[in-house]
Amino acid sequence: MRILLITDLYPLENSNEPTTLKEFAKKWQSMGHIVEVIRPNFLFNTILRKKKIFPNKTYNEDGITIYNVNCITPFLFDVKHKLPKDFQIGVYNLVISHMPSGALFAMKLIGKCAGIPYCASVHSSDITVLTKPAYKHFFAPKLLQAYKRADAISSRSVVLAEKIRELSPYAVNKTFIAPSGVDESIIEPYEYFDKKATFFNEPLAICTTAKLIKRKNVDVVLKAVAKIKEQNFVLKIMGDGPEADNLKNLAKELKIEDKVIFTGHIPNKDVLVTLRQSDIFVLLSTGETFGMAYLEAAARGDIVIATKNDGVDGIIKDNENGFTCNPDADELADLINRILKMPKEEIKRIMLAQREYLYQNNSFEVSKRYLDKIMSVCAP
Repeated sequence: MRILLITDLYPLENSNEPTTLKEFAKKWQSMGHIVEVIRPNFLFNTILRKKKIFPNKTYNEDGITIYNVNCITPFLFDVKHKLPKDFQIGVYNLVISHMPSGALFAMKLIGKCAGIPYCASVHSSDITVLTKPAYKHFFAPKLLQAYKRADAISSRSVVLAEKIRELSPYAVNKTFIAPSGVDESIIEPYEYFDKKATFFNEPLAICTTAKLIKRKNVDVVLKAVAKIKEQNFVLKIMGDGPEADNLKNLAKELKIEDKVIFTGHIPNKDVLVTLRQSDIFVLLSTGETFGMAYLEAAARGDIVIATKNDGVDGIIKDNENGFTCNPDADELADLINRILKMPKEEIKRIMLAQREYLYQNNSFEVSKRYLDKIMSVCAP
């Protein structure tokens, strides 16, 4: 099968874009499919998001052809002239878009062409476009038309699926969940989980990894751990961003700077090492599409605390294979204290449940199910 993936969230030349969609593409390629990518960039939005602008040209990475397309207008006119002259939409067996820009570009490219199965994939940005007044008159109606044209609509999380069904009548009967999975190679063996469930480090090792921006709510984590009075701990914060200095100052104000380590941005292999050495991973970000960091932490045997009603809630299930919490310092502090007092048998039950979920939903399996679900919906 020949698949066209349309999204501005596909990384190029080791850029700092999330690699999630690239992993989907590589897994589909490993199954024997031909995968090509269009990267549509509405330049105003790209600059606003402080993303790197790549030249208009065709790239090839990991055997995948990537057409980078920069547009001054938000895909108002014919977009085909931005692509190579020999580009033909009719050669593809399936078109998948991710992000609003992907959906808008897909609609310009395929329009009402019959016979080309199309799946629109929903991220938190789609919800923003449909709910914010600034997008009401132009972008939101066009996005709704993309959902109407789509044969299937995939949502990156349980929470997003619920929201999109509420916001669009076209999504009610053709929406399914398309989560990510981690590669089997980073899932620790059963024996490791079994052993790790029997003890906490001394001092307690808590960690988080995120771009240090306000919506990641790392300040909530700092305020919460400052309330843990009876337990010695070390909090390791992996990542960098505009809030770094504010967070360091907050740690000093809370008089816990000697217990907090800011690593700055570190390679993913080093993140995985730190996760393996930690007891609890906590990230209470809001407006999250999914959040691979949670799954990576779970794969390394950490007890995971995620945001309630956001991101991976529904994948991480409270008191089943992890915990969910509102981004509130008192609530988080109470939860951490409760975890510390839990019987080891309960900790073991939760940790083994998270490993079982990850193993059954590894990156290859979720990628395969993603395609299978689309094609089952699109089949005549």
